[in-house]
Amino acid sequence: MRIKIVGLVSVLLCILQAHGSSILSPSDHEHSPELSSLLEWLKQNGATVKNVKIDKVRDGGLRGLVATANFKAGELVALIPNHCTVDVGHYTLPGAELAVQLLWRQLEYPEWNRTFEPYWNSLPQWGTIYSKENWNLDPDHLALFQEPYLEHYVQVNANWTRDAWAGVAATDKEKQWPHMAAKYPREAQRIPYEQFRHYACLTATYTFVFPDKNQVYQRVMVPLLDLVNHYGIGSNTFVTKNPTTQAYHMVATKDIKKGEEITHTYNMDNERNDYAALNYFFIQRLDPPRLCSIDLPEGHLDASFPEFDDHYLPRDKAAILAHVDYLETKLKSFPTTIAKDDNLLSARKSKLTWLDRRVIEFRKERKWTMQHWAKILRERAKTAYSLHQMTDIEANHNFEHTEL
Repeated sequence: MRIKIVGLVSVLLCILQAHGSSILSPSDHEHSPELSSLLEWLKQNGATVKNVKIDKVRDGGLRGLVATANFKAGELVALIPNHCTVDVGHYTLPGAELAVQLLWRQLEYPEWNRTFEPYWNSLPQWGTIYSKENWNLDPDHLALFQEPYLEHYVQVNANWTRDAWAGVAATDKEKQWPHMAAKYPREAQRIPYEQFRHYACLTATYTFVFPDKNQVYQRVMVPLLDLVNHYGIGSNTFVTKNPTTQAYHMVATKDIKKGEEITHTYNMDNERNDYAALNYFFIQRLDPPRLCSIDLPEGHLDASFPEFDDHYLPRDKAAILAHVDYLETKLKSFPTTIAKDDNLLSARKSKLTWLDRRVIEFRKERKWTMQHWAKILRERAKTAYSLHQMTDIEANHNFEHTEL
């Protein structure tokens, strides 16, 4: 049964399936009648959408956009007018505060809200998306990371969502749930905490960052384009905003063949699996493999590491060996090996949720990449110069030059 609320309440409630506390798998909402309604609604409102369809792509039933005809490099794939999009707040705001602003706008402008119903209904259902904003803080689930730093990171972000809901976050009161709930008490009673957490995840993960007409960067919900999946180097489109019309254009960056998935680069930080897992809950194996941000020298999740690993890894022999030691020591400290993680994932009658499985897949991929780089770096150290050697060479060169 789908929730349909009439009157002055958030139409976002319409996208939430009444399934109690159960957790859906990511593929349970990949195809619904609402997706075809979205395309029809966009075209009726002036969007240009040709030769694309919403379909299952990649493993696990992930949905995305697929070309139904060939596109040439430079060709327009889709154009979404500005009046079909939703600015949800300043780009620096966390998901919980963006959720409050979106809900306020829906309740304050019910007619506008109803016009967007085809879009709200196309969005992921409650329980099918996951990020640091709505992370499950059960200790057993957190422990699956096998990494205290990551446990702490998601706790801080998920607790911010909780505090914004309770009205005790260290931010302006109007950006927190109780302020809005007091203005719309009847409607607010129908939005429980679990749904608010879902909105926080939605506004953090299903938005783009673009400047508005005043050149202030905002988080923007762009229908249809938010269904396009991330692909780093080699993606086949880019998204831009026309400064005059304020419309959003998706343009092919290379030839796209009929049947090929349409992709774009969210940002290059997603090429690090810890960033991608915590912010969008996907992981990937790249060629060449990339270490997690936290496994780079001086790496952490609050900085950007978009370049290939060699850009950050040491060149000096002593520093190389020190990082090899870090990687190998860290690998030995994990409670499970890659083989053990494989057994957990392949076990029959497993009680793991899809959320648990994804975290185990993440830590397994992290370990594999650490092993990969430890081996390469150990070989590299055999022929690397040390800073001491380089100092001696430079000194001899300077001496010989002086003698001449």
